[in-house]
Amino acid sequence: MRQLKIGTSWVRGIVGDALTPELVVNFASAFGTWCDGSPVVIARDTRRSAGTLRAATLAGLLSAGCEVIDLGVAPTPVVSFAVREMGVGGGISITGSHNDARWNALKFLGSDGTLLNLVKSEELLDIYHGSKFLLAPWDKLRPVETRSHWLIDRYLQYVLSVLDVDAIRKRQSRVVVDFCNGSCAEITSRFLAELGCTLLPLNEEPSGEFAHPPAPSAANMRQLASLMRCLEADFGAAVNIDGDRIGFVTAHGVALSEEYTLPLTARIRLKRRPGPVVTNFSTSRMVEAVAAGFGQSVIRTSVGESHVIDQGLAEGAVLAGEGSGGVAVLPSAMTFDALLTLGFLLEDLALTGESLASTAADMPQYFMRKRHLPCPPNLVYRVLDRFRAFYADSNPDTTDGIRLSWDDAWLHIRASNTEPILRIIAEAQSLTRADQLMEQAVTFARRAAFGHVEV
Repeated sequence: MRQLKIGTSWVRGIVGDALTPELVVNFASAFGTWCDGSPVVIARDTRRSAGTLRAATLAGLLSAGCEVIDLGVAPTPVVSFAVREMGVGGGISITGSHNDARWNALKFLGSDGTLLNLVKSEELLDIYHGSKFLLAPWDKLRPVETRSHWLIDRYLQYVLSVLDVDAIRKRQSRVVVDFCNGSCAEITSRFLAELGCTLLPLNEEPSGEFAHPPAPSAANMRQLASLMRCLEADFGAAVNIDGDRIGFVTAHGVALSEEYTLPLTARIRLKRRPGPVVTNFSTSRMVEAVAAGFGQSVIRTSVGESHVIDQGLAEGAVLAGEGSGGVAVLPSAMTFDALLTLGFLLEDLALTGESLASTAADMPQYFMRKRHLPCPPNLVYRVLDRFRAFYADSNPDTTDGIRLSWDDAWLHIRASNTEPILRIIAEAQSLTRADQLMEQAVTFARRAAFGHVEV
């Protein structure tokens, strides 16, 4: 089965299989048409396929009459900033994000610097399927410009302006950062130097040969955690390939679940500015506990960066994020931004004098289990429908898959937005309860997928 996923704000697939140069040219042409031929910012991550996809993207955008500002290898948050700073029609980040090296994607950003929401994505898809693209005549074709250094300088200045730089400089933190051979090493090095911090880099070469799976989960931070036990550093951080997600490791080498990133940032953000927090249905209840301590509410919506940020902007939220390690500090950032999240943590530790370990220990304790089951797209919704029918008496929330909630626990089953799998997440106040919920859900899903469940 050819693996191509088209979701809100992006098209993603295995390069050379479903994600072909022809498809990329057509999507880029559609985006250039959607932007009405306005200037567009692009950047790419370090994957081997990035050069091929860049060429195809340029062909599509230029044919629609767009001027293209190419940032080269740069994180997605920089694309978002550049779109807003320059007032252009939109942006495309060529990145597979947390997927392995076989995958790549086009992530589409609108003129406000946010990933396209559902309505805008449907407009783009209508243009793509209609295949009626703008075609500029030969004398109206625009050039490709490179402004990476100037725009990255401005981005760093902006991020630093949001932080208490003097406090961070006084602490002189030592930070180990695992870049997983992605796009963030150079910009993070400059950022930490400006903050008077010492960077101890790991896997910093932008080779595209990833040292481990890119997502900043505890399992993928084992190398970083082992290194932390041998070094004198305040904490460690693992940054996703395109700078949208971040995970943390304590000074003693304890890798925190990626679920800690949002509540840790909420604790910092809500000290400064009260307001609601938006997250998805699959994120830990830790964030509710943190927000309640400041008298603030948490609003949940569908899984996906574009969903939570769009909802956050609509609700006037001060923070939007997910349990994946992705956080957007609204309105300073319009995408998940690992660098800004790192800066907030450095500031908080500097102002409080605490360690990451003590800060994490203050979080309420829940037990979470995450599983994924390979499931062809033609079977996923049959499984979800059988879950819905089986748990009908438990008032399931069907906004995004099936979510069941109890006083002491919750369970969420949904189709992945990015891969042909079924995602199952359970969280409870006790480990036994979380394990029981997960085992029941996995067993039911396997039986339902092969037609062995009667409802």
